[in-house]
Amino acid sequence: MISEKPVVQELVALMLAHGVTRAVLCPGSRNSPIVATLCNLPEMECRNVIDERSAGFVALGWAQQVQAPVAVVVTSGSAVLNLHPAVSEAYYRKTPLLIISADRPAAWIGQNDGQTLPQPGVFNTLVRFSAQVPEDDAWYANRLINEALLELRHRSGGPVHLNIPLTEPFFGMIDEELPPVRVIQRTEAARMNADEEEALLEEAAALPRRLILLGQQDAPSPMIAKLAAEKQFTVVGEHIANAPFADCCRPDTLLGANPDASWSPDLLITCGGDMISKRLKKLLRTHPPKAHWHISPDGKVVDSFCSLTRVLEGDADEFWDLLDAFAEEGDEEYRKRWQKAPSLLPAHEWSGMKIVGELLANLPEGCVLHLGNSSAVRYAQLFPLPSRVHKVLCNRGVNGIEGSLSTAAGYAMAEPDRLHYLIIGDLSMFYDMNGLLQAQHCPNLRILLLNNQEGGIFGTLPGMPECPAIRAPHAESIFMWCNSLAFELEQPAHGKGWATALKKLISPGSKPVLVEALTETEQDASILKEFYNKH
Repeated sequence: MISEKPVVQELVALMLAHGVTRAVLCPGSRNSPIVATLCNLPEMECRNVIDERSAGFVALGWAQQVQAPVAVVVTSGSAVLNLHPAVSEAYYRKTPLLIISADRPAAWIGQNDGQTLPQPGVFNTLVRFSAQVPEDDAWYANRLINEALLELRHRSGGPVHLNIPLTEPFFGMIDEELPPVRVIQRTEAARMNADEEEALLEEAAALPRRLILLGQQDAPSPMIAKLAAEKQFTVVGEHIANAPFADCCRPDTLLGANPDASWSPDLLITCGGDMISKRLKKLLRTHPPKAHWHISPDGKVVDSFCSLTRVLEGDADEFWDLLDAFAEEGDEEYRKRWQKAPSLLPAHEWSGMKIVGELLANLPEGCVLHLGNSSAVRYAQLFPLPSRVHKVLCNRGVNGIEGSLSTAAGYAMAEPDRLHYLIIGDLSMFYDMNGLLQAQHCPNLRILLLNNQEGGIFGTLPGMPECPAIRAPHAESIFMWCNSLAFELEQPAHGKGWATALKKLISPGSKPVLVEALTETEQDASILKEFYNKH
């Protein structure tokens, strides 16, 4: 018999999968679904202790003797506070205690409801991991429980805390087995033995549609290019991945609005940071791969596509070296699918997208391209990037629009012998006006400002409400503001003056250049709509 509550089933199934088979149980009603389920499983060895303070130390001694994790389960309220002394000892002794506290729903904390106090994070810095596990979000609950259980023995190990709010009724039990659950594993390069290496290669060999997806990074390992050339892996990486060798650098020009499962890999390997394409994210979340490995230098769990099965902790090259010995060719038809010629945007006279594409096509040898967030980085993704571009940069850590100009200026100042180009939108520019005071001292900086006099990206999103406050319309131009600064200025509009402005952007000069192109959101929106309706 097990609890009918899915979150309890998920918790206990993952405990068993991660080898947590010992538990100290304390009395209570709020934690009764967890306690009853653990007691009814023959795989679990359970001990009952009435006093929570004593229970914590019993679990501590037990874990030290067996050299393995032990769980301690308590009810809501002051019960969890009594574990503090044992948790602090476990933290400094690096003993793997799994603290599971049941809780009232958050809405009832501080509302004169019985046995309530703020339990999330109650152990503060004395646990290696702490999380509030939702009762009604299966993917999120699975990820958090996996993270906690992985952290019990990660590196030096130590205590972790899972706080689980449970709603009434508590006592429903069903005569069923625990359901299958997704188990996230962690493989550490520094500790990987020959058997683990062989197991990884065997898993990859059994999954012929293999996709390496590169997130934002300055310079991917040359080993990835070698893997791609030897046809073992399909490689996809947007411009910010700086991987010109990739089979596909512009996924949005290949994937339709609702890409089907034929695009999804059997094995997905990810490394690096952010990815821009919403269509690619939709594909992998709607049609998840059978296995997803993420290379994470610090071992952090990053489950961007809700399908992570293994964290590969360590320097990426250690794993690429391992896969270099891999002899199994991938699915060639699958790879050819990603190598198809991208679709082209409809022909048009004048738009923000048009001039972005033309600037990219004419960028000079060895330059660095900086992209503002929102429309600028997305427009750039629709066009080929010449291999002569040295590097592509963008503030994609949190994707904020602020600071793009200042960041580009700071980078250009530190690299005065190389030309730097920034494509930026009007709201981003106005947000970072003070950056102009620094940028004017960078003769190697060229700025293309797309001014459609509003947050243009919001005009291209289907279903966006017609609310002016969302798009922040304005009637401002930066042109007059810059007259007192040391820029060469151009202001093309409706196609007039663009040829002159483009020539100034790509030509050598002793002064920084700022081109303010006056465009309209409706032009870009209609082009995108036509493109995606056909595609």
